[in-house]
Amino acid sequence: MKYFASLCASVVAAIAVAALPSMAMAACPAGDDLDLQLRDKELQRHLILSGFLAAEIGRANEKMLREAITDFRTANALPGGEDAVLTEAECAILKHNNNAVYKFIGFKQVINPVNNLKMTFPAGLLPPEPKPSNTTWQEYDHPGKSRVAIDVFRVSSRESSTSSFTRGFQAYNALTLTYLHNSGSEVIAEGAGNRWGNRYYFHNMNFEYQGGQRGIYIRFDMRPPADFVPPPEILAAAKLEKVQKQIAKLFTAGLAGARPPTETEVAWSLIARAVFNIVASDFYDQNGWQELTTRECVFGPQRRARRGGVRVVFATTRAIADPKGDMTTMFANAPSDKLTIGCIQVNPRMSLSSGNNTYRGAWQGGARAANARIKLLTDPIDRSTENYVRIVDTAAAEDATHALLVIHGYNNSFYEALQATAQIAGGADYKGRVYMFSWPSVRSSLRYLQDADNAEEAEGSLQAFIAAILRDNNIRTLDIVAHSMGSQKLMRVMGSIRSILDGRRQDEGTLRLGQVVFAAPDVSAAVFNTKINTWAKLAERVTIYTSGGDWVLWLSSLLRGLNDRAGGHVPWGEPLYVNASNVYVIDKTPPKYDFWKFFTYTHSDYVDDKVILNDIQAVITGKPSGDPSKRDPEGKLFTAKPYVGVSNKKYWEANPEGLLADAKEKVKEGFDRKLPPPRWRREAPATDSPAADPASETPTAQQPAAAPTATGTAP
Repeated sequence: MKYFASLCASVVAAIAVAALPSMAMAACPAGDDLDLQLRDKELQRHLILSGFLAAEIGRANEKMLREAITDFRTANALPGGEDAVLTEAECAILKHNNNAVYKFIGFKQVINPVNNLKMTFPAGLLPPEPKPSNTTWQEYDHPGKSRVAIDVFRVSSRESSTSSFTRGFQAYNALTLTYLHNSGSEVIAEGAGNRWGNRYYFHNMNFEYQGGQRGIYIRFDMRPPADFVPPPEILAAAKLEKVQKQIAKLFTAGLAGARPPTETEVAWSLIARAVFNIVASDFYDQNGWQELTTRECVFGPQRRARRGGVRVVFATTRAIADPKGDMTTMFANAPSDKLTIGCIQVNPRMSLSSGNNTYRGAWQGGARAANARIKLLTDPIDRSTENYVRIVDTAAAEDATHALLVIHGYNNSFYEALQATAQIAGGADYKGRVYMFSWPSVRSSLRYLQDADNAEEAEGSLQAFIAAILRDNNIRTLDIVAHSMGSQKLMRVMGSIRSILDGRRQDEGTLRLGQVVFAAPDVSAAVFNTKINTWAKLAERVTIYTSGGDWVLWLSSLLRGLNDRAGGHVPWGEPLYVNASNVYVIDKTPPKYDFWKFFTYTHSDYVDDKVILNDIQAVITGKPSGDPSKRDPEGKLFTAKPYVGVSNKKYWEANPEGLLADAKEKVKEGFDRKLPPPRWRREAPATDSPAADPASETPTAQQPAAAPTATGTAP
């Protein structure tokens, strides 16, 4: 049916194209999936200039793009279904509309001579020279003709972007906002308001850059010029009832009984919206920002990059040792003054002898050779500009709304960190995008303090990487797994993440944390408790894995003056207690009878221990929600334990497993019961003589003080 619908759409669209001026057919973006086609930036530009997409290029998520295609097909009476791929004829219509509206607006590239900011300028609506001014705030205005104005500014100010935006719009009355994006250092707003006796449709964008602010402020009088004749190519969108209702809310400020806009006024507003989004889309890259795309991160001929392996997009502050190397040789264990971002397909190691079955399902039989060649998204980025990067994942996984970020810990090489990331995501058959941040661990057990310094130094880059990921508006849920020292960095950057989480507009989809996992967190227990309560409510669930047998955390505690660590505790004590309803603690302390385990326990049990690894894989899927007993209703893996002195609060103790656990239980029983009576006593003949009764004799070290019970223990 899908291909039949596409054929019908092709026939109808071909008839429509026949009525257009003679032109070459536009090549549609490659891909046999509509979502893959819609990730093409030029196609998004065509939708914007046709009047159907109300978003900047690269900021529209798949839901918004699909709605734009549906509106395009409805307005042009095209029969393609919601999943039908774009045909060549449909792409030809979009390209024709794009070219015509682009020419009407008269876009050209200009550089302001005072502030040196570049922009895609609507020269068909405004004179290309600004008003005379010696300040870096420059204004382009043409009130007598187009009633359009653009301010472009580059200022050094102690104000934040949020404060600057708020102060600038206090002068508007009857303010109606249709778009508000606020991440603290970046503010974008679109809407309409009354000012200077008229009603203006405006778009404001300003962002902090290297100690100052850069931005643009565009405004259109919602009354079109008297001689305005809309280009026919914008009228299909202007006649759409859905679009008319959107513009009417801006035009009338929501006042009951106000006159609705005419079709010409709707078309003028669509021209304004196209100007907003084209100018703003280009302004970032033209003035310091860098957009990175994963277009080349498709490994092999599959339609989806992940099949046959786990595709990982990574960022690292490690120095490059071999620019032509693979995942084992490219990056050193030393720090760099640059941030490197790239992608790779990883095939997790599998050990049949240890019963490791985490590489399962979709991965079996399709794995390629490990150590695939790394593909860098760009040249290494200077750390002074790392905060001005956006990653657009155009080669995404099946579920573009979910993303998993893994942050490794102490004593890990780049290769080991990638393998751990792939094991976690691969074993869970994670459907979303997979990211990893690798800081320059020295990869030496004896250089713990140097690792601690390197981890702290990389915090700014981790914050920049998370922000770059979340600027892709497809992502609505971010899952995080942090191990050991990686937990320190995550706790410190959570404050900046929170501003990003709260910065989305409604139609972009609310952005929230999903599953947050701390494996053996090497963080002060007191600091951990203080910080986690400020942001845990933003996560669906927080899971913490601790142990009383982690020698690395014992060492960390000792070096810090016996400061308790969140992921470790004394073997006879309780694990971390967190007073938050959605935080769950799982303790992996070895049983008291398993002395050898205390000496062989690894700090990397989150991937080395099958129980913990499999549970983390279950956790990041998000199902079932709630405490660990929901994942283990029969109690085979975990036993719920109450905290001493705390009512209605418990943690979960990991149970020993398998045949070895059964054998150890027998050993435990031997330790728990007292020695049996000596052989001579069991074989002694009965006698009526008190002197012959062994029980009447004074007990010795080899003789119990009382007769044993039927269970072999003293009463």
